[in-house]
Amino acid sequence: MSLKGTLAELALSDLIEVTSLGGKSGRLDIVHPDGSPAGTLAFRDGRLISAVSGALQGERAFYALLAVREGGFAFDSEADPGPEALDLPTGSLLMEGMRRLDEIYRLRDSIPGTARVIFLGGDAQDPVEKAILGYLGPGERDVGDIVAGALLDGLADEYESLRALSRLLERGVVRLGEEERS
Repeated sequence: MSLKGTLAELALSDLIEVTSLGGKSGRLDIVHPDGSPAGTLAFRDGRLISAVSGALQGERAFYALLAVREGGFAFDSEADPGPEALDLPTGSLLMEGMRRLDEIYRLRDSIPGTARVIFLGGDAQDPVEKAILGYLGPGERDVGDIVAGALLDGLADEYESLRALSRLLERGVVRLGEEERS
């Protein structure tokens, strides 16, 4: 059985819940509106056994995919879901994912993606902060580039990147400058 549609018709969170509660097996491919792949979730008997989104895997990939609001999906129950890379509790992941999305929206309001981040001095206190300071270098860079760098490296998802940036701002290691003008 195959099911295809758009995320405007059926939200990814609802699709995941139906797949999980229905005990379905198969692969769920998610695509962006331009048709480029956003990621894949694999289920076996309703359990999430794999999540991939770009360089992100596991829980980070799952949370990143939940943030995809536009585009399409295709669930193929005939596709081999592959090896069990993980056994994630789907219900609690969905709840945590929704909490993270709320926090991302709040963080986006206080740290706009086009704002410039300027290094003032100081040290990182965890690997994500260290990566952000590495992307920033001795100069400045916009928030969107910093978050994209962490995503591409698979080090952190948007939530973790914005939280780390928020901590760096609070400690005065960086400050926000003028937003980029298009």
